[in-house]
Amino acid sequence: MSEDYTLEWLAAGGAKLGGRLTFGTCKPLFEELRQHGGATPVGGPVDLTGVDRVDSAGLAVLLEWQALQKTAGHRLDLVNAPDSLLRLAQLAEAVELLNLSGRTETAA
Repeated sequence: MSEDYTLEWLAAGGAKLGGRLTFGTCKPLFEELRQHGGATPVGGPVDLTGVDRVDSAGLAVLLEWQALQKTAGHRLDLVNAPDSLLRLAQLAEAVELLNLSGRTETAA
């Protein structure tokens, strides 16, 4: 199955995640996270601006990544989430657990 997601580790810290976070991409994405050291501090937010599709499997991968970070004593901030991910996270009562913020939020 082809990988329909992108994951870019930023030199200044953090990462950019894009494409599809779905059942078809969750296994290769999780393997890539583990190879990078999923519990290693990211050092900045994970920008989800490029994510265009997400399902419950994608939400599960993000929850697992967050759990790896918390176990290692780190915090993972997920920013610019699409509305579909926010809705799934709200249904699962996982918005705060994920440190998740959406694309449409504006600074006060």
